[in-house]
Amino acid sequence: MVPPEIWLKIFHFATDAPGLLDCGPSQSDLPPVLAREQELQFLRESLITKRSLVLVCKIWSELAIEFLYHSVLITRVRALIPLHEALQGRARAAGTSSINPARWTRRLDVVIKHDQCETADYGILADVIRYFSNLSIVTLSMPILPFNDYWHRQLPVEIIVSLVETCGPSLRIFDCAESPLRPCREDLMLLLAGSPNLRILRCPICSPTPGDRSPCGRSDVPVMANLESISLMSVFLRDYLPREKNKNHLPALRQLTYGCISPPFFAYAWKSFVKSSCAAVTCVTLDFSFQGDSLQKELDLLSECCPALEKLVIHFCSWMEFIPHLALPPISQLRIYSKLAKAPAFHYSLLLYALTTLTASKLGSVRLIDANAVDEFRHCLRSLPQDGLDDLASKAFRVEDHEGRVILLGGRCVD
Repeated sequence: MVPPEIWLKIFHFATDAPGLLDCGPSQSDLPPVLAREQELQFLRESLITKRSLVLVCKIWSELAIEFLYHSVLITRVRALIPLHEALQGRARAAGTSSINPARWTRRLDVVIKHDQCETADYGILADVIRYFSNLSIVTLSMPILPFNDYWHRQLPVEIIVSLVETCGPSLRIFDCAESPLRPCREDLMLLLAGSPNLRILRCPICSPTPGDRSPCGRSDVPVMANLESISLMSVFLRDYLPREKNKNHLPALRQLTYGCISPPFFAYAWKSFVKSSCAAVTCVTLDFSFQGDSLQKELDLLSECCPALEKLVIHFCSWMEFIPHLALPPISQLRIYSKLAKAPAFHYSLLLYALTTLTASKLGSVRLIDANAVDEFRHCLRSLPQDGLDDLASKAFRVEDHEGRVILLGGRCVD
């Protein structure tokens, strides 16, 4: 007979999805929406395996239930009430002989795209959260309430309160970047103050605070001593500015992701934030939505204020925004992505020219992080004059595909 500890190891290897319970900064260079889709696919596949294991027999069910509850995924509103009732039943049973499996839950993903939520549904979700006392990762992507207009998409405060009161000390990742419904600034500050061990924050946009308080009446940004990664949006930067503009409230920050939408970031407040909070940042991801001629200003700011920067990831609207003669900060890695699918051939000619005219003193590699773009770039390279390929091959940095393999070697395209 196989000992239980052996079965547990087998179940672990059968259901393990690398990275799903990892609380460190993201290792993916893809745009957040695409990285999130990949992550959810891994999560669904893992949950299917776990459900299959607990249905085999009573012994397997008792052994594998811990793995089933490691991650909870909610994708439909109608799943809230059965989940709530199941957790209630487990909690009552835990008072007699059983162990409440909710204590094993480390990750909660609420990704509701196609259903309409009523106020009562969010109340049920808040009650559900209160059973998960050891949550480390919380991702919310929830539809707007029927009575909310476009600009007032406030996540009900009871959800934030449930998180703070139930799992604030254990919370490491809070992500609502893709959610139409989001906390207002005051509620977000409540979450930050109650989650001192938070390592990753992805909430670039806050819902307007009720009453539109003046700056002097707003809660100050708490010092987040453990926060390593943050996502920001240019026009909402003020939500993260402390009262003392030059004080660093993010001393552990190492990874910065920010989106440039109009108006741009070039204001004094942004420069002050980068200078005070980003001196130790090693990786910056820039979602660039302006004309290419404004990109150099962003690069100059990073050069001035981020002396520890090693990797820069830029998501362009198209390769046309990657203009020639750019001067990069002294980074070793550049990762680039174009949101335009099936770009015309001349876009890749422009990309080639931009790469050959880069000024980059310490650059070791440029990586195209989309597999389709790699195929299109290779196809374009085969039709270009040899002198253009030789110019690129003469650069000190490598040009790599999405898996880190060299695209161009000795002036020839490598498959």
